[in-house]
Amino acid sequence: MDASHNHWGSSVFSDAPDAVKSGKVKVTVPMINIIQLIAENVQPDDWVMLKVDIEGAEYNLLPCLAQFKDAGMVDRMYLEEHWWFPSVTENSKSALAESKKQLAAMHVDIPKYYSAS
Repeated sequence: MDASHNHWGSSVFSDAPDAVKSGKVKVTVPMINIIQLIAENVQPDDWVMLKVDIEGAEYNLLPCLAQFKDAGMVDRMYLEEHWWFPSVTENSKSALAESKKQLAAMHVDIPKYYSAS
């Protein structure tokens, strides 16, 4: 592997820093529906931790997750917000903040989180 050409990340946004560094090379990655995963696999007595470091896609995921009636089955969510991406609008930031409030009201613990890697 040549690490000088592997930027260790990608994004749904073509103007995200790592997408730009890669020359906007498109990569297909497997995806999963988190709401479906929770609905089909989580029991009420489970302790569920969700790490959300999805390179800008959190602005799509969290508003949907906040509308899921059983989102409170997630006990803790480590959320990395990519607010500095050029495509992230003020409306997106507001929607994410509102979603976090809704999830907190369902007792989802969302501590401050940032991963340097």
